[in-house]
Amino acid sequence: MTAAVGAALTMVLAGCGGNGGDDRSGAGRDQGKAAQDERKDARAVLTAAAKKTAAQSSYKTVQTGQGGTDRAEMLYQKKPAASVIKAEVSKSAANPNGVSHMLSTGGSTYVKTDKVPGKSWYSMDLGGGEDGGGAPRAAGYVAEFAGALAATESTEWVAEEKAGGRTADHYRGKVVLDELAKYTGPALSKDRRDLYVTMAKKQGMKSVVIDMWVGKDDLILKSRETGEGKKGREVINEEYSDFGAVPAISAPPAGSVATWDEFIAAQARP
Repeated sequence: MTAAVGAALTMVLAGCGGNGGDDRSGAGRDQGKAAQDERKDARAVLTAAAKKTAAQSSYKTVQTGQGGTDRAEMLYQKKPAASVIKAEVSKSAANPNGVSHMLSTGGSTYVKTDKVPGKSWYSMDLGGGEDGGGAPRAAGYVAEFAGALAATESTEWVAEEKAGGRTADHYRGKVVLDELAKYTGPALSKDRRDLYVTMAKKQGMKSVVIDMWVGKDDLILKSRETGEGKKGREVINEEYSDFGAVPAISAPPAGSVATWDEFIAAQARP
């Protein structure tokens, strides 16, 4: 009798364990599907991602394909506003290596040079606020691209993919500039919207396709804008990393910086 009860109890427990495991597995699948469905709400995810990414104290952007510049590495620091931009540019007598290296902070911009004896930088005032106007450029187009996508009804989830070695959700939408110009909502401020639309139209574009990869933590990892302009097909790729981990940006040592007049005088020497 005892053996029979023990055997029956074992069978019951085994059965409960099996059923319990199935129930938990099913619940896990349901939760996973719900989470995935939430990630497919493209406009909501992109609005949240634009807000969270913009709130970061610093990040790095690698940009390729814009305006004849094949590649630019940019460091963006929010407070105090500062930036570093290293870009590939056309080679010239003044820049034979084809690399432009600029640092902006405290209202001044410093440009790397080997043209002034005893100095490695020269300074110039470009205006544009405490950072010398560099930080908005070094921030890349992450806010504009994310905002334009979130403001566009056609934007949709494409797939789960890898970006920068991390798992990300890929979103895509066709942004019609005349429609975006009428947008009013939380995804994109009026000033940023108007500036973006104006810049794109000056390039002869009527619409653009934007792809964006958003990490599971709602930080934007990668973007791509493709459009047909006056010069034909144009593409801007940006990759974002090092959120909150960019080393503090400060001005070069004063002794290593030439004035603008000293740089011009050095250029005039035979």
